[in-house]
Amino acid sequence: MKHLKFLALLALAMSAVFTSCDNDDDVWNTTGGGKVEMESPCRAFILNEGSWKKNNSNIIYFDWASGKVNPSCVFTQQNGKQLGDTGNDIITVDGNRMVVAVNVSNYVTLLDGYGVEKSRVSFESYKNLGQVRSVVEDDGIVYATSYGGYVSRLRIQGDQLVYMDSLRVGDRPEDIAEEDGKLYVTLQGTNLDDNRLAIVNSDFRTISCYVTIMKDPVKVYEEDDKIFITGYGAMYDNPWGVYDPAKGTYTELGHASVIGVGDDVIYTAYSVTDWSTHATTTTLGSYNVKTGQTNANFFKNAPAEIATATVYSISVNPYDGRIYVATSDYSTDGKVYVFSDKGNYEREFSSCGLNPHKIVFLK
Repeated sequence: MKHLKFLALLALAMSAVFTSCDNDDDVWNTTGGGKVEMESPCRAFILNEGSWKKNNSNIIYFDWASGKVNPSCVFTQQNGKQLGDTGNDIITVDGNRMVVAVNVSNYVTLLDGYGVEKSRVSFESYKNLGQVRSVVEDDGIVYATSYGGYVSRLRIQGDQLVYMDSLRVGDRPEDIAEEDGKLYVTLQGTNLDDNRLAIVNSDFRTISCYVTIMKDPVKVYEEDDKIFITGYGAMYDNPWGVYDPAKGTYTELGHASVIGVGDDVIYTAYSVTDWSTHATTTTLGSYNVKTGQTNANFFKNAPAEIATATVYSISVNPYDGRIYVATSDYSTDGKVYVFSDKGNYEREFSSCGLNPHKIVFLK
């Protein structure tokens, strides 16, 4: 009897770690016409940035329900070629496709839900735009920032990605978010001395305004009709804050080198390195978007090594709320630590590539 109770408890514990992935279709197509078998619709893809000028970016597939990881680059397996140099952004579109921006190789590509490339737009054909950085999608239009000072529009037409036009927004635009038809773009400046957020009107012809935020802003996210921003700051202390479009106000919230966005919650990591000793200290926490309350104790039972590692990205699975905290030492494959939606540590695995930039999830 004790043995049976133990087995029941073990099964319950395992069900808390791994999730079933029901598919609306009767039969799941495991390959989708590609070469890599994917055991269920619960697909996740890690964009590993790689090292600058090393042409070693990759995309790693894993099944987020079972936790099984395919350690080889799924892009190369599916397409017979390398992803390229410095993969800088990956997003989902239509719920079952992806768009990837590859910075130094300077192109944006449309992938199906299995990692098969369908179309790409090379920004080398538009030299004045500069190297592509980040992307966001709204209503079938992909908006891409590029270091020449522009945001470009690319239309998704079936399986084709088609360049439309570009709008100059300011020097060295880094990241981009969309909310209520408007675009929010962080401007770093030619000498990394800008401190503004450009807001592009929905007509994509004019700039609504520029908002003063922190010096050298980097990432921008939307959640609950608000715009959250991280940056280096004048003192290189990684301030982060929120811009409220309804009020037209920007408020600094604290310090975070990396944030990840969940449902009405922001997960934060603040990694600080003492360059005289190369020692890093990292603190994790959460911020409730509705209440404005922070929780420095949200992440529980985290492995001790996270406290001395550099957190490179935080990604949130929108289907089950799990939080994926990815770390990097810039020279070996990154690590991914998985926490439940309640902040409980569950497991870890290798990102199978350098500098895990972002994870996206499909179902």
